[in-house]
Amino acid sequence: MHVRTPLAAGCCAAAICLLLNSVTLASPFELMTGVDVQRYPGSIRFVTPLPGGGTPRPMFDGDRLAGSADTGPPVSFQGTGTPLFPTNHVGAMSFIFRRGNIPFYGPFMGIEFLGGPLLDLDGDLNNGVRRLTPIPNTTPVVIPGTYSFIDLTLDVTGGTATVNNLDATGTNEAGPNIQAAIATTVSTIAGTTPTAGQVGPTNPGFDTRSGDITLFTGTGGGLNGVYRIDNLQFEFWNDSIDPNSGTASTLGTLQQFVIARGWYVRRDCQTGQFPTLSGQGLGSTRWPDIDTAHVGQIYNTAHGLAGGMAIISDGVPPNDIYSMNPNGVALAGGDLGAYLDTVVVPRVAASSPGFVYLESAGFGINNSGDPVFGDTNGWDLVIVAQERTAAGDLDGDGDVDDADRLLFVQALIDPSSVDACVRARADVNGDGASDGSDVQAFLAELY
Repeated sequence: MHVRTPLAAGCCAAAICLLLNSVTLASPFELMTGVDVQRYPGSIRFVTPLPGGGTPRPMFDGDRLAGSADTGPPVSFQGTGTPLFPTNHVGAMSFIFRRGNIPFYGPFMGIEFLGGPLLDLDGDLNNGVRRLTPIPNTTPVVIPGTYSFIDLTLDVTGGTATVNNLDATGTNEAGPNIQAAIATTVSTIAGTTPTAGQVGPTNPGFDTRSGDITLFTGTGGGLNGVYRIDNLQFEFWNDSIDPNSGTASTLGTLQQFVIARGWYVRRDCQTGQFPTLSGQGLGSTRWPDIDTAHVGQIYNTAHGLAGGMAIISDGVPPNDIYSMNPNGVALAGGDLGAYLDTVVVPRVAASSPGFVYLESAGFGINNSGDPVFGDTNGWDLVIVAQERTAAGDLDGDGDVDDADRLLFVQALIDPSSVDACVRARADVNGDGASDGSDVQAFLAELY
């Protein structure tokens, strides 16, 4: 990037004086899309219920990575009517994997394909309210300019990763004789209200929304811009847009508990390139795996639904014990870094400074009375998301405030005194140069 100095004459003192107040802005990670559209994430595998035995049933989760060599067959809606969207119409790279057991059939893997624009379920973009619970005889609408996201604060100095929010649209294939509205869902952080407010965790002992982040220097110790995330615990909810469901008036029909690990990878501000990750010791994914640490534990249900408490079981005893036949298959080659290099990095937007890969072998609670998915382990998650730093967020802390004002002025007056990342972010209007023409754009972000 070319940087011109000193501060252009057109940047008047009055404009600089306006750089005194601030407004906080969010800095979420956008769930990435555009891979294997309308396909399953993995090729077919057959799972036999153990120890009960029975007919092996197909699952299409595979290595749980979109765009890998383990490409799945086409996926389509299996129910009645016409869903709001075709299944996996966005080409999701993020998924919910929810293991179940269909009565008189056997093992089943439900997959939610996450990503794309957010929804307003009251169908009205002009009433000043976004609704996340369905209304009878009303068609939800897409909110223009939005995207599914997980909001993270990654304090690489303090070593703490924090989940601030999650808001995502999903699709699934439903099943025979299932109504079309079940095939479109909204996922939200636990404690989200029907009008998108937040009241805090339902299970605060588990839902700490925090974990660890540490610098990772690779096999030779010289890798830069890569951080390992561990033990990131949070709860989120998944609800359909069906106004006739028994829990349609509230959120929290399905509660998913996440213990995530993964990677945060940063772009080099000077070169604009991501580090090469292949062969650097990132290892494989965690599959095949299943959570057994939380079996037998008791958790609160959302809003006291379904009796107020749930006990987590290991599959559907006595005939289908999930830990006897864990979820997913191992990544071919065992090098997640190679997958990130070849599939994820080329799809990260040029304006994005970084991306995260998160995976969780977790558990969940079903408050709907649906007999397929129980209060069991085998509720898993994969998230691939690119950082959407707000324009004008020069210090990269997720908001535009007085600290950014000071850095912005410093970057224009004395560029050599700030690092390359700050200089790059000072180009607020995106014209390839940091100069006086960026002042008005910065002011628009600040106020």
